[in-house]
Amino acid sequence: MTIKKRLYISFLLILSIIIFIIGIFFYAIINVNDIHLLQNQRYEQIRKVEKIKELNTAFAWVVLDIIVDRRKTEIVKDRKDKANELFKKLWQLKTDVLKHAETGIEKDKLLTIFNNLKKAENLIKVDLYNLTISKSTKDNFFDFSDRFDSISSSTQTLIIEEIELLQAKLNQTEKQKEAFLSKIKLELIILLFISFSLSFIISSKLIREIKIMLKTLNKGVLQLLSNNEKTIKINIEEGNELSEITNNLNKYLEQQESFIKSREELLRNISHELKTPITKGKFLLEKIRVKNDEKSLDNINEVFYDIETLTSKLLERERLNHATLDKSKFLISTVILEALSKLSIDDESKISIELEDDFQIEADFYYLTIVIKNLIDNAMKYSNIYPIEIHTENKTLYIKNNANKLFNDLNYYIQPFTREANQQQGHGLGLNIVNKILQMHDFNFQYNYKEPHNIFSINFK
Repeated sequence: MTIKKRLYISFLLILSIIIFIIGIFFYAIINVNDIHLLQNQRYEQIRKVEKIKELNTAFAWVVLDIIVDRRKTEIVKDRKDKANELFKKLWQLKTDVLKHAETGIEKDKLLTIFNNLKKAENLIKVDLYNLTISKSTKDNFFDFSDRFDSISSSTQTLIIEEIELLQAKLNQTEKQKEAFLSKIKLELIILLFISFSLSFIISSKLIREIKIMLKTLNKGVLQLLSNNEKTIKINIEEGNELSEITNNLNKYLEQQESFIKSREELLRNISHELKTPITKGKFLLEKIRVKNDEKSLDNINEVFYDIETLTSKLLERERLNHATLDKSKFLISTVILEALSKLSIDDESKISIELEDDFQIEADFYYLTIVIKNLIDNAMKYSNIYPIEIHTENKTLYIKNNANKLFNDLNYYIQPFTREANQQQGHGLGLNIVNKILQMHDFNFQYNYKEPHNIFSINFK
């Protein structure tokens, strides 16, 4: 089994444990949240029952105030209004308190409490009211007080029992919460320990196997260097990670060898291209030495200009091998104008510009200027009839000239030092540089012939 497969299996195993741990974690959160909600509910129920207890005590004080000040009409009226307000609050609590009763027994007890309070309300609103109106004797009021105190005391006892029951349940919930959290902590510690142990065992084994493979690979590399071989040769099984690395390294070595051969071929082409102007220059110098010839001087100047142009293009092409693009956003019209400014155009009527779409490009402005300059320069050099046309449409730039159709397809001309057999101008590097820059930008470069025009296009989509 390869290391890759073992890593997958190990990863799935550890991932399963982690998912299980996360599951436990969320299970714990949900349960703790449920317990917390239950605790809050019980706490709120205690608070409401405490409020009922306070109201029951308040009713007793209202009754006492009325009995004591029974002859003071204003005070009696005020206490009756207060009693009505207190009973209103009580009955507002009733529905919510009964709704949150957890058991039937608890609900029955609460109903008994509210029935007693209903009796107390009737005593205050009916019996006590009649006593105050009829100007009853003190004994009648004392008798009423005894009856009311009996109901009030009984109600108070039931309320206290209910509060104690709710407090006991609240304490029980807290203990359950603590026990649950302790259990979850223990489970998480055990799972984390198992996960860590598995990770350590698996990683140790994988590291050991990788060390063996690297040692084998290092041995092959040393053999490559010492024997001056072109590929790494080690005895390994196919499908192994080391065989994949070795194959990739061998491919790289083959590419490097191909690159070296390509450079050697390029140097041969350069020496061939330079040989003609140098030979021509020697001939002209010899001619000048024999007789002073101004025309020959001009020709020598052309020779050196040709060599300078070739050298500049070669340097530009070489720089592209190591260039880093400095991209920015600009309009196509901006780069076209910049390219035209770098050309020596003696007659502006030789160029026709039609920008149907002045679109924005994200590219290296310097290198894209070189591309468009080279394409315009080529179009002008080899055009039979002027003007050449520069046209933009649908994020595409078209450069057209009226000329004979090329003998070969575009792939032929983008190779260095390739040109038509009868071509006298240029060195066959212009389109090679253009193609290299556009490849760096991932822009599409195409050539088409639509009689009587050669059309070079760049798609910027």
